[in-house]
Amino acid sequence: MAVQAADLSVSPVQLAEADRTAQQGIPVADLSPNAPSQYTVRSGDTLWGISGQYLRQPWRWPQLWGMNRQQVHNPHLIYPGQILYLVQRDGRAYLSTNPPGGASGDVRLSPRIRGNGGDGEAIQSIASSDIEPFLIRPLVVDQGTVDTSARIVALPDARVYMGRGDMAYARGIAPADASLGSDWQAFRPASPVLDPVTGRVIGFEAAYEGSVRVTRGPEGPNAVTTVQATQSLQEIGPGSLLLPQPQRELIRYVPHAPDGEVEGRVAAVYGGVRYGGAKQIVVLNIGANAGLEPGHVLALSSDGGHVADPTDGNRAIELPDDRYGLAYVYRVFPGVAYALVTDASNVMKVGDIASTPR
Repeated sequence: MAVQAADLSVSPVQLAEADRTAQQGIPVADLSPNAPSQYTVRSGDTLWGISGQYLRQPWRWPQLWGMNRQQVHNPHLIYPGQILYLVQRDGRAYLSTNPPGGASGDVRLSPRIRGNGGDGEAIQSIASSDIEPFLIRPLVVDQGTVDTSARIVALPDARVYMGRGDMAYARGIAPADASLGSDWQAFRPASPVLDPVTGRVIGFEAAYEGSVRVTRGPEGPNAVTTVQATQSLQEIGPGSLLLPQPQRELIRYVPHAPDGEVEGRVAAVYGGVRYGGAKQIVVLNIGANAGLEPGHVLALSSDGGHVADPTDGNRAIELPDDRYGLAYVYRVFPGVAYALVTDASNVMKVGDIASTPR
């Protein structure tokens, strides 16, 4: 399967911020107490991990790591073997690939793109092993997807389920999409995912069943396509829905806070459980329609709620929200987004708040 790099475009806001911080840096007080003065990037490192080494607030990475955009096409690519230098001057901190005291004497944030090799050598934003199954499989699908997806309608010899190597017949695959050898995911919509605020159904958790490959294009008046199972994790049979297999994307979005105020809720924890913790995948009830984009880091908080104050005649008072962790958004759709919980000091649950970190 081909591996494609994610869209590495830089927003105008990020460009402006990088230009500004290339001159200003950040306050030294915002550095992590153990921030290294020099660090050699290693294979297996991630942007998030390096950010955490240097910053108390890892999502402020763009403020520490600027770029000279006249020379650098993409400021987010960092490669194993590169040496990062932390420069502190006049109470401000800068990160550079140029050692302090260079010939020019002007310390600028200027990451460099390697002349040899491709972008595939660059480190990723977060560990792909943490989200590997969710890069190419549907986690939540909306009603429109359920209603319009292609589906398996029959198996040869009146069999009920198919295993790896077995054939089946499907309908709903358009001729333009039914090229020989094209791969499709088989899934069934499982339990509904509810918006914890409104209670409405925002999607259905997709139970991934396996993958099939087109072996013969649509034929006959009913446009029946023949497929063969290439992977079978659960029982695939008539009624199983099909979606095109997307290409796996390498996650290289720079971790950063949203430009404005964003607030949503945890609508689901992967696996159908209500509670979770670090390294788990969550579904948020907001997406691109709320301004979310891949690379956004959100703070996770439990709702403080209301209690009666016994010292004031049991008057109802609102408690402050209790922030306990961070979530890295890596896949965004119009009304939902997937995020990896990078750290959590408390138990995470459905209904918790996901908002712009402060």
